[in-house]
Amino acid sequence: MTARPGLRSQPLFGARALAEWIRRGGRPARAPPGYGLRLRWHAHWFEVNWRMQLERMPRDAPAADPVFILGLWRSGTTVLHELVNACGGWATPQTWQCFHPSTCFMTGPPARGGSVRRPMDQGLISTEGPQEDEFALLLLGEPSIYRGLIDPRRLLECGAAAWSGDGGDLERWQAFVRGVAAGGGGRLLLKSPGHAFRIPSLRRLFPAARFIWIGRHPGEILTSNLRMWGAMTRVYALWDCTDDVLHRFLREAMRACSRVLERCIAEMTREQMLWVDFEALQTDPERVLRQILRFAGARPGHGGQSLNGDIDTALASVPIHRGTRTAMPDDESVRQLDGVMREARRRFGEAEA
Repeated sequence: MTARPGLRSQPLFGARALAEWIRRGGRPARAPPGYGLRLRWHAHWFEVNWRMQLERMPRDAPAADPVFILGLWRSGTTVLHELVNACGGWATPQTWQCFHPSTCFMTGPPARGGSVRRPMDQGLISTEGPQEDEFALLLLGEPSIYRGLIDPRRLLECGAAAWSGDGGDLERWQAFVRGVAAGGGGRLLLKSPGHAFRIPSLRRLFPAARFIWIGRHPGEILTSNLRMWGAMTRVYALWDCTDDVLHRFLREAMRACSRVLERCIAEMTREQMLWVDFEALQTDPERVLRQILRFAGARPGHGGQSLNGDIDTALASVPIHRGTRTAMPDDESVRQLDGVMREARRRFGEAEA
């Protein structure tokens, strides 16, 4: 899988731990000129800035009861994150924060914003729009499955670490989300498909957290993820990504997702997790948003009286694009996940009023 003509490579730079992990991979095949020097330079100043910022950040935990939006990549987590955030009363990481986590709480937002197209589709990423905090977690040097975007040769290694379910304490990430919560003036709202595999750790770190899982047809997920991971590695990878590794990684991800959902079914209650169908979000987004906001509970400054107006505002500002339909692949991992998702829908789906 080679770089697409006209698509500029965008190397990711972050903490010393990330730089050391990259260097262990050897000489990059697709690095721009001077990459090694830039990697060391960025890592040095990342650590300097992070220590300075950490001294100014809150030590307490204002993020005691966050709401997590989960689901495999390409399940609709992004549009759901944007819709829920647009209802108001939330503190959620923004793009400029997630890609500058060592300085964002010292510098404030950039003077000029902007937007770009996502590598895998026509969705827009805006500077001050809600963003997946997995990118901040990655750049902070925490173990992240997105390290595989940089070195796809080790994608299976990154996946195996994620599937273990032991997310650790993620101390830097915790400090980052405390900063977001302290400055956001609302309840913490976080979205990352990677968090689905950290649920045991997240429940330990945030006992009062609530989880919203959005599910989509597993066959559509697999097909769409082949495109997404291919597009993302063309932008961020320092080495080429082979199709066989990507196919194996995605099938292992689906099997791991089945195990996660089985554990959620066995251990969690309807008060802790809500199941949302991607198709329902497309066909009846008002009803889905109403269910989510009731499930999530209190939002500072937004009570029951503002519910209808909040939903109208969200639906008017966030477009919901139709997903691509595809046939169910004849694949064991897809069939297994489809069955577990059906059970999770029965366990955690919101009953009609």
